Order: sequence, then C-alpha cells, then structure tokens
Amino acid sequence: MTRPAPVSGHDAPPLAPLTAQERAVYDVLANRAGKVISRSEIAREAGISNLNARRCDSLIVGIRRCVGADRIVTVRRRGWMLVDAPA
Repeated sequence: MTRPAPVSGHDAPPLAPLTAQERAVYDVLANRAGKVISRSEIAREAGISNLNARRCDSLIVGIRRCVGADRIVTVRRRGWMLVDAPA
C-alpha cells in the first residue's frame, strides 16, 4: 500500500489511511498527548500485547507517515510522546 509523504502542521492529512492497529496506537498516544508512553504501555492499551514487541515500532512509523514525523517524539529508553504540530 502506498502512503502519502509525511506532512506536518495544519496541512496534515486525515487519519483515514491508518490501519486498525495504527489507529489503536494513535488513539493511545492522543489520549495521553504530551506524556511519554512506553512500548509495553502502548501495546497493552492498544490491545496488541500479543504481538512481537518490535511491531509497536513499525506501527509508529506508519503513524508518523500519516500525521508527520515531527508529531511523535521518541524519548530514548522511555517511549514515545505525541506533541502538537509546530506552528
């Protein structure tokens, strides 16, 4: 499946291109925006805890392609955090 190039800011595309698992992970990040969430927390809250631990990483990549790489910040050794789009 071909995805659009990342777009940031107010021109971000809608979330429709996300898969069901990507949308579940995005929803977890959005519900706790501004707070760091670990891989295990995301997997548990998104209902994908039975998948390979690295699957969460690939889901984050898909979300970044849709909402823009600058919207999801990687916090080394801790997890990820959804932030507001830069103005």
